[in-house]
Amino acid sequence: MAGIVGLLAFDKVWNVSKFLYYSMVGLQHRGYASSGVVMLNQDMRSVVKDVSPEDLEFQLEGWAGIGYTGSRRGYPIHNDEVAIAVDGVLRDPESFLKAFTKDREKALEEARGAFSLVAMTRDGEIVGYRDETGVRPLSLGGFGFDMGIIASEPVAMSVIGGDFRREIQPGEMVTISSLNVKSRQIKEPRKAYCSIEYVYQARIDSQVNENSVYETRVRIGEQLAEEKPIKADTVIGVPDTALPFAVGYSRKLGLQLDLGFTRTGSPIRTMLASDSFLKIVGVQLKLNPIKGAVFGKRVVLIDDSMVTGTTLKNTIMSLRRLGAKEVHVLIGSPKLISACPYGIEVPEDKELIAANLSEEEIAKVLGADSIHWLSLEGLFKAISRSTLCTGCMTKKYPKVI
Repeated sequence: MAGIVGLLAFDKVWNVSKFLYYSMVGLQHRGYASSGVVMLNQDMRSVVKDVSPEDLEFQLEGWAGIGYTGSRRGYPIHNDEVAIAVDGVLRDPESFLKAFTKDREKALEEARGAFSLVAMTRDGEIVGYRDETGVRPLSLGGFGFDMGIIASEPVAMSVIGGDFRREIQPGEMVTISSLNVKSRQIKEPRKAYCSIEYVYQARIDSQVNENSVYETRVRIGEQLAEEKPIKADTVIGVPDTALPFAVGYSRKLGLQLDLGFTRTGSPIRTMLASDSFLKIVGVQLKLNPIKGAVFGKRVVLIDDSMVTGTTLKNTIMSLRRLGAKEVHVLIGSPKLISACPYGIEVPEDKELIAANLSEEEIAKVLGADSIHWLSLEGLFKAISRSTLCTGCMTKKYPKVI
């Protein structure tokens, strides 16, 4: 998983480095183990490090640049003429870079993978491309009449005061220069939008595939209420992703909604953590439970997904220690039972708790009184789309890469 962004000022007097930095910070929920930039001035200069965007220090200046924040080291990559950053999986990126330098349309037609891409050319163009499945998001925007922006999500634009224009369509290539913005359909769309974007990956205040992320997650909470109504004293969502689920669930059933946790330090997304220790204690590092919200109460605890169950188990233990009488767990996605070949950080099947244990066994392992996952039918209903990739939930994948 990754966040990518490209910015191009329409006048070379601009220095876009600060805009690029804060856009990347706005996208670090998509991955933060590695980050990097390439800036264009007289030539291309790059910095790539194994740090989050917030900790990436660079003194480079330029009137155009591209940035990457993600779980894999190596992006952006560049030669003397072109730089690229990728969200998703692109087979043999070095060979692709050479081919793209010679003929970008042919390179995109022949590229193997499932990805969105931002590229920058030495002669001053920013290129965005989204493969025909649209499995990874990509958006087009600007900063008034001064700058063009292409980024994974509109939040990369809003955090710097920019404006979201539209989403780039599956199979579409968009080119921004100082003179114009051009679009070309490289491949016919075969839409298979990633389900995890809706339930976990995208930021709450964002938009993906013409859907408001917040409104979609509220509908998921309402759907959970239809599927599994529980008599409880309070409903709590695990921040930040699952808070709208809790809003929808409590609203639908007329239950009390409480803020069950307060944050400690910077956000840590344990699903993205590469350090096994961080996965185990991540919830204690990022969230502290509020005793007054749970003491002596029957609690409905809603989370966005469950991978190994380690993080959720620690969360439930924290609530029990503070005196929760009952803890009923609801998951705002169907069971994750298979790894993702397209770049989402879902482990191998043997590590996925839902692929190996029954619901009763899982509840016992977690220390929960009950557990329920959103049904696959409920997911489609809440998102109001049939063109979804649900490979990690069904083992049926839309594209061989």
